[in-house]
Amino acid sequence: MTFEILILGSSSATPIYSRHPTAQVLNIHERLFLVDCGEGTLIQMNRFRVKFHRINHIFISHLHGDHYLGLMGLLSSLHLLGRKNSLTVYAPSGLRAIIELQLQT
Repeated sequence: MTFEILILGSSSATPIYSRHPTAQVLNIHERLFLVDCGEGTLIQMNRFRVKFHRINHIFISHLHGDHYLGLMGLLSSLHLLGRKNSLTVYAPSGLRAIIELQLQT
């Protein structure tokens, strides 16, 4: 039984050189879940060799920017890489309007 957590970032709204905004990858039975997606999450995932295509669920805990501002970059990269599998994002209801606004512009 696998249960691991990889801390990609643990800083708050003002990142410092050695700590990035919050993001964690949870591995449960070899299924990967992303919890929060602060800025720089994609870079950290590359750094720690986390395979993006294995993440099928993303959980955003709340709508402070340091918990979701990396999400659009991650979604855009997954699209550019040709991802076809479904991806479910669990978040407070306000995130939908934020994402739709960004997609419109």
